[in-house]
Amino acid sequence: MKADTLDLKDIFRKDTRYVVPRFQRPYVWEEEEHWQPLWEDLQLVVDELMERQADAETQLERQEAQQETSPHFLGAIVLDQQSTPTQKLETREIIDGQQRLITLQVLLSAVHSVATDLGHAESASLVEKLMFNDTDLTVTETDRLKVWPIESDQDAFIDVMSFSDPESAQSELEGEENLKACFRYFTGEIREWAEAGGESTEAHLDALVTTMWHLLRVVVIDLESNDDAQVIFETLNARGTPLLAADLIKNYLFREASVEHSDPGELHETYWKQFDEDEWRVDVSQGRLDRPKIDVFIMHWLTMEMSQQVRAKKLFPAFRKYLDRTDKSVEEIVTDIDYYASIYEMISEPDRGSRDGVFFHRLDVLDTTTPYPVLLWIFGHEGIPQEQQVKAVEAIESWLMRRMLSRLTSKNYNKIFIELLDELKQRDTDRVGDVVVEFFRGKDSESDYWPADEKLRDSMVNLEYWAVVNQRRLKMVFAAIERELRNTGYSETLEFTQDLEIEHLLPQKWSTHWSLPGERPAEVERMERDEAKDRIGNLTILTDKLNPSISNAAWDDKREAIQEHTVLRLNKHLVTTWPDEWNEDTIAERGEWLAEQASDVWPAPDSEYWDV
Repeated sequence: MKADTLDLKDIFRKDTRYVVPRFQRPYVWEEEEHWQPLWEDLQLVVDELMERQADAETQLERQEAQQETSPHFLGAIVLDQQSTPTQKLETREIIDGQQRLITLQVLLSAVHSVATDLGHAESASLVEKLMFNDTDLTVTETDRLKVWPIESDQDAFIDVMSFSDPESAQSELEGEENLKACFRYFTGEIREWAEAGGESTEAHLDALVTTMWHLLRVVVIDLESNDDAQVIFETLNARGTPLLAADLIKNYLFREASVEHSDPGELHETYWKQFDEDEWRVDVSQGRLDRPKIDVFIMHWLTMEMSQQVRAKKLFPAFRKYLDRTDKSVEEIVTDIDYYASIYEMISEPDRGSRDGVFFHRLDVLDTTTPYPVLLWIFGHEGIPQEQQVKAVEAIESWLMRRMLSRLTSKNYNKIFIELLDELKQRDTDRVGDVVVEFFRGKDSESDYWPADEKLRDSMVNLEYWAVVNQRRLKMVFAAIERELRNTGYSETLEFTQDLEIEHLLPQKWSTHWSLPGERPAEVERMERDEAKDRIGNLTILTDKLNPSISNAAWDDKREAIQEHTVLRLNKHLVTTWPDEWNEDTIAERGEWLAEQASDVWPAPDSEYWDV
């Protein structure tokens, strides 16, 4: 490769088109992190230049002052020469540095706009020379632009640059796109700066244009025929916005496509374009951290493909390893990714009106994504019978829910679901549900067994749930039991008009209205009551939060309030089954009843339900 330190005149003055590959990410620079620091750095150079030139009386002294001014380095860009024998205009592909070059062009357009508005034609004319190619060398109107972004940014970029093009009729700039916000930011800052201070606006703009011509420096790396553009792309991102792993994967994939003599632009347009949209770049929860949605999806897809755990931090190296080992072409891979993206969205953003959707919603509440690779595989196979898909989903849900209600560890779930994935890949797809049931029935260690009814009952009678199991999960358990009691199946979505509230039946502050039995030492009875009040048998859901005075009241008053306001069958059963008293014994009885209901919702591993 060949590296040179060039100023903007050297980069933009010659008739050259710098093209962003279609498969690179869109423009993402923003004010606080990028535009503002760039403008502040630029101001420092301009202010130093103006100070040095203040006493200059001749043109030679002004040039000497300019040479003594410290330039500002903007970082590095990497360019790859493109073969364009049929065109007069030299073309370079931007391997790295597209955000920087696009921003500089928008900045130039803003300088031109302010200079024109303030009537400083000479400054505007000098800026134009860094913005537009000679029309005699162009084939299309957009060839006049020095930089050409990816498709999603092109319309906004054309609007911004046309605003300063003397050959354009563009007179207004409408819209809120990021590039237009960038232009407005620089325009506002430049105008405010030019009109402030003791010097004239003309002197300010003259110094600004001189700085942009001669005192902004960029390290330009020109690749030669034997240089690996992908390696350069991965390692040179010093001051830019950090690349997502998906950005690295995209670049690597489409460069491989060129090697395979496929059209990367066509593949990007057909299969990858959707992933450049903001909705795929937003952060989603992944364990204890938030990561970009596209990275999380590819991590699950790659885990499914490789049948081994892929960590988010190692996503790109894992993908390179996969690409080295697979026999699939790039086109087959991007087709696969595009196909599974829709399945991932179905799983991660479920429609709760179906059995699958209810399961996916419950997975979200459990805050576990470890089954995702298995689910991608199951729902990605079109030949799997519907009843087997449902059985697989219900078995996975039962295993997860019974372990959660039994308060068992979830620390090895990644390995367990990869093991299940391997098992599914080796077995007949017509029996997917049966295979999942058989798999979990065969587990017998503390970290993976499927709790039977006895374990579930013991847990729900004796273990504390409040402040141990989070409220969202508790609400989901009660809502699932309510659905089962209503016997609506899964064609009807059970919704509540208000947020559910968890209520302690025996209050957390019970001492005022709830006397102890007095049959044993008070300290023992107090300790037992404090343990009992946080068990699931003492908890319920209400669609309206009780008034604190009622919430802490004696059982007769509290029962009447619940009976008066409840619409839930869960609570109707509560007030009719235990109308006279509420204590440690009835809490245990209700815990046992809730365990029975939970077993109906999530059948036990030895249940005949699975053998149908």
